[in-house]
Amino acid sequence: MLGNRIRTFRRERGLTLGQLADKSGISASYLSTIERGLKKPSIPSLKQISEALHVSPALLVHSEEEKFTGEKLRLLREGRGLNREELAEISDLPLSQIEKFENGDAVPDYEQLDMLAGALNLTIGCFVEENYYKTNIGSRLKQIRESKELSIASLAAKAEVSPGLISQIEGNYTIPSLDTLEKFADVMEITLHYFLLESKDVESLLSSLGPDLLELLSDHKVQAVLHSIKDFDSAELRYILNYLQFFKRNRKILS
Repeated sequence: MLGNRIRTFRRERGLTLGQLADKSGISASYLSTIERGLKKPSIPSLKQISEALHVSPALLVHSEEEKFTGEKLRLLREGRGLNREELAEISDLPLSQIEKFENGDAVPDYEQLDMLAGALNLTIGCFVEENYYKTNIGSRLKQIRESKELSIASLAAKAEVSPGLISQIEGNYTIPSLDTLEKFADVMEITLHYFLLESKDVESLLSSLGPDLLELLSDHKVQAVLHSIKDFDSAELRYILNYLQFFKRNRKILS
């Protein structure tokens, strides 16, 4: 239901009804009737709400049942290192229901998706965004493979998979298993988290930044610094992050 989606995204962003009202220019009382399903917003009002929540209007109104797959749920669950029993306990959903979802015998409603997302420490968007895994995993696999100067054939040999499988993954024609992803991560000396960190996480981070910091990021000098470190390896980046933590702790002395 549209009202449930708006409420879920509002809470994910830590907003009260009053705060969303201030950001959207729509009264809190009217927003309350929308969230409770008593009224439907007009198109202009929906656009105002979506802009205030930093989401697409389409994401608020589309049918999540068309996007959800049991394979997505399984990958997300395994990515968190949980078995079905543990997910059932954390989400307060029956184990039999989890099994039906993953086997494709049932589709969760929006409230159940919200419970699953909370248990997996994710957002609803992880379930309802089309090609959630295909687009990101394929492009990231290709990007890191090329940065390591590995051909498809050499990565296939090192990971003990077929070159055809890698081509299919990079071409977004198939979703790799978690075991396969772990092989790629081991060969290329990266963490599995790299493949599972979604662009939506970055968008959520940017939407949470204050106006002063966003303005700073738009400065050409700051962008030049970001460009200069884009090719650093993990050890070099870790050194910079450690220095930033040191500076933060000792800013009064150093400034």
